[in-house]
Amino acid sequence: MNRIEKKEMAPDAAKIFKEEVLASVPDIPRKELCAMVDDYIYYQTDDVSREEAHAIIDATCVLK
Repeated sequence: MNRIEKKEMAPDAAKIFKEEVLASVPDIPRKELCAMVDDYIYYQTDDVSREEAHAIIDATCVLK
């Protein structure tokens, strides 16, 4: 995955990353999936705080 250069692109990147993980590991537990997406957004997006990453995950990777 590439670095996310703009915060505005993070929600779309989170959705794409989530779908790629699900395609590779369809039976991954939802909690583990969301944690992976959260870490991806936090570490790959310039100038995003942990709280902002959590907010993106809340919108894109809802725990059910």
